[in-house]
Amino acid sequence: MYVELRSPNIHEPASMTEYNNTIVNYRGTTPFLWAGGTEIMSEPDFYPALRGNMEIISLDRIEELHHFLRNDRYAEFGAMVSINEIAQAGKLVLPKILLDTINGTATRTIRERITIGGSLCTRRFKTALASTLMILDAAVELRYMKKRMHSKWFQISRIYDKDGRLDVPAGALLSKVRIAIQQYDYQYLRSVGSPVKDPCDACTLAMVARFEQNSISYARLIFTLPDRGFCYSRDLDNMITSMQLPVNISRYAQIENFVIDHIREGFADLSPLREDRLRGMIHDMIKDINERVLSYTGRDVDRFNG
Repeated sequence: MYVELRSPNIHEPASMTEYNNTIVNYRGTTPFLWAGGTEIMSEPDFYPALRGNMEIISLDRIEELHHFLRNDRYAEFGAMVSINEIAQAGKLVLPKILLDTINGTATRTIRERITIGGSLCTRRFKTALASTLMILDAAVELRYMKKRMHSKWFQISRIYDKDGRLDVPAGALLSKVRIAIQQYDYQYLRSVGSPVKDPCDACTLAMVARFEQNSISYARLIFTLPDRGFCYSRDLDNMITSMQLPVNISRYAQIENFVIDHIREGFADLSPLREDRLRGMIHDMIKDINERVLSYTGRDVDRFNG
């Protein structure tokens, strides 16, 4: 005996005007926005659908969402530009940490399907790409319906709530991503575990900084726990900028404990494996900072790193 299967209603607007009309016609419902499809099609039981009245809006034919613009201050990408295209187009101007984050995401074939807009709007897990863009002060344009269609720019950190869930108006469309072209003295990225296969223990650390003599004058540090959210605060940034460089090995444990305690404030329980991974990432980052600073001065690396 066959279970009744229902095909969703597919809409393929060819312009933003047609998209707006589709949203107006289906006001009161929450349609699925189809970008690259890499997350939706990986959801269990998504298709074939057992429920009726499912509305899917494919964004592929909207030309505006495929545009790319660059000037001296920033690079701007439409939401339908794949992350692989971003890595290719921006390899000479975008921060290395962003390129490393992209190249560390899935395989090349899948990266060609993952769109920048879709990667920021995942529901089942939080991506390292979103956290890297946060510390780079990237911004997004949201288009959403009130009495009419509105558009507004937001810092990426403002489109997520404190638990890392997407927090935008119902039916909103993330249409563009703007990434500032900036220079950093130091960029560090480390990921352990898979956000898809190992979301409960996976974690990512990302940091950018600028040096000034024996200190850090500017720092942005963020941790991503795919199943929980983002840990990103000025307290962590201030802790990094307060470090006297090079950091003596006797202070490693103190810094690790401060960061772990701060992460626990946002995420009450950490599995022993995840905590060990986080401590290892923090330790390796401090060691890497020391090696970078000491290489500039010609001082003995082993004296500080043990």
